[in-house]
Amino acid sequence: MNLPQRYDPHQIEEKWRQYWLKENLYSIDKAEKDNKFSMVIPPPNVTGSLHMGHAWNITLQDIVARFKRMKGKKVEWVPGFDHAGIATQYVVERNLRNKGIEVKNLSKEEILKAIWEWVPQSRSAIKKQLIKLGASVDWNKERFTLDEGFSRLVREIFQQLYEDGLIYRGKYIVNWCPYDQTALSDLEVEYEKEGEKGTLWYIKYPVVDENNNPTGEYITVATTRPETMLGDTAVAVHPEDERYKHLIGKKVKLPLVDWIRKDLEGREITPYIPIIADEDVKKDFGTGAVKITPAHDPNDFTIGIRHNLPMVNIMDKKACLNENAGIFKGLDRYTAREKILEKLKEEGLLEKEEEIIHHVGRCYRCKTVIEPMVSIQWFVKTSDERLRKPATEVVEKGIIKFIPEFWKKHYLQWMYNLRDWCISRQIYWGHRIPVWYCEECNNENVYSERDFSKEKEESGNENLSYIKQIVFNIYANQRIDQVFSIEEVLKYLQAPNFVHPDMTNAQFYENFVFGKEISILRDWENFRKLIEENFIKVPTLKQPEKGPIIGFVPHAIYMLFYNGWIPEEFTAEEIYQAYKERESLLKQAYRIVLKGIKREEVFKNIESIEEWLKAHSTGIGCKNNRILLKAKGDKYGILPELVEEIKYIFPIQCKKCGSYLLNWETDVLDTWFSSALWPFGVFKVFD
Repeated sequence: MNLPQRYDPHQIEEKWRQYWLKENLYSIDKAEKDNKFSMVIPPPNVTGSLHMGHAWNITLQDIVARFKRMKGKKVEWVPGFDHAGIATQYVVERNLRNKGIEVKNLSKEEILKAIWEWVPQSRSAIKKQLIKLGASVDWNKERFTLDEGFSRLVREIFQQLYEDGLIYRGKYIVNWCPYDQTALSDLEVEYEKEGEKGTLWYIKYPVVDENNNPTGEYITVATTRPETMLGDTAVAVHPEDERYKHLIGKKVKLPLVDWIRKDLEGREITPYIPIIADEDVKKDFGTGAVKITPAHDPNDFTIGIRHNLPMVNIMDKKACLNENAGIFKGLDRYTAREKILEKLKEEGLLEKEEEIIHHVGRCYRCKTVIEPMVSIQWFVKTSDERLRKPATEVVEKGIIKFIPEFWKKHYLQWMYNLRDWCISRQIYWGHRIPVWYCEECNNENVYSERDFSKEKEESGNENLSYIKQIVFNIYANQRIDQVFSIEEVLKYLQAPNFVHPDMTNAQFYENFVFGKEISILRDWENFRKLIEENFIKVPTLKQPEKGPIIGFVPHAIYMLFYNGWIPEEFTAEEIYQAYKERESLLKQAYRIVLKGIKREEVFKNIESIEEWLKAHSTGIGCKNNRILLKAKGDKYGILPELVEEIKYIFPIQCKKCGSYLLNWETDVLDTWFSSALWPFGVFKVFD
């Protein structure tokens, strides 16, 4: 046999790669835990393709996997991909702009459609690279951080943490990206290692007496962001600084500001602000006196809370100045900076400026300078001892060791000073936060599949329990609306799965969501029947080709009839009683179907309903001469031929007051919330 003089990888490696895949050599079924070794691939972002860092990382994992197999272990190495919220949406929007498409003119649905079209391209490229590398993963168990199983787990964990008091919604200082229009966690903010060139401006604040008249004395503060002075609500000095002890408790006039501002609570704030003492002030920085802008600086926010200072926000989400900026309203932050500095010079209040090197936070994706801003967001309470203590104790006690050792100090310092983690993002791509706000009592309602899995216990009907869980998951994954048709559900369940196109979504639910066969997912006739018999019906009426649409009032009456809440022949009084019992449900259903509702005042009393019934059963008194009902003496009935379709509503109620008038949170979760659950989501079913 003649061997070639040189090794040709094209002839050898491709052959064996295809053999490994064809024979499923790296796929295992159930294995005893004692003889099993499990790993998940750190999921690459679907933002492009793999780089050398990925290749190095995957090679090390592959060595471990193959070594364990040689030791006789059943190795389950699961591959997958990360939806990478901000990063993926950023890449897709950039691609759209490169094609000349103005992203701001696109709807949410259009942007999400473009992302779903992009993801398979990136995923396919990454998958080919992984195969090319020879990674011995089990492709039969491939996962995605937005697949049906993962989305289900994310909602369950969110609900659990919320009920444990470890997730909350509140006002807090966050890192805001004016370009991407979203909050960012501390980990998503980047800094140049050596810092950046900047300027420190020294601004003179006039001291005033008890009548707000200038005393002739000034206190000078140093700042790198003079534009934020418009939001100042105090000047702070160290309590032991001899230079300023005599000024503590007095006031200064905020330079340039001759107008009333409003804080986040709507209270009026004058330009005369206090001089306070706080030990966090560094006596040796600048002049030893600092301006306090609680709504636009993390350290100032903490001081503001400590001293109960008002918080004045001076910028909108695009980092342009708002009403609180007075004569500078409408300017972007950097133009405002130039104008403010010019004005300070004119009034002799700019003492000096000096060049410095400082650290500027930038968005990790678009590199825009971050604007700290107080905002209402969702947070994980990472400062809670229930989360922080176990994570620090295992390192303090040496149970977990850092190599090299010096990283232990950095880790513990970070943990001791941990701030709560902002997990809400104002983008479209990601896990939508599973919270529904009640319009009637303002209650926060957190829902997961768990809320709809009790049907089996209550009714003894396992199939109906599974249907409710599945339909909720499809709705919560934004694949159908809250008002849906059976055909929409069946079409989705029978369509190829996004992650595993060789199986349907129904099969994916069996294999990767529930981990067992579900009989109702193999009996579509019974599936349909159970929805028809157990879900609330929402009839839609045939709309005219011209003229105003058929609106809320007739739809509500038809819905009352089709659900058996009024008899076949009904009176105005029967409609009134049935409507009052289910008002919020009817409104919720048809504001979704009709994109808003009008004329609900018709249901205010029996007389107004009677008047409407007469007008729309005869056409007399209806300005469009429409006959939408039939009259039988003093009773009325529906016209079945007017019904276009029967839809159904997934009934989500306020857990406090029972109202159906709920608004779903529009923000999505930080990608790391789901990424952190990666190993648990992958192995929850298999193990």
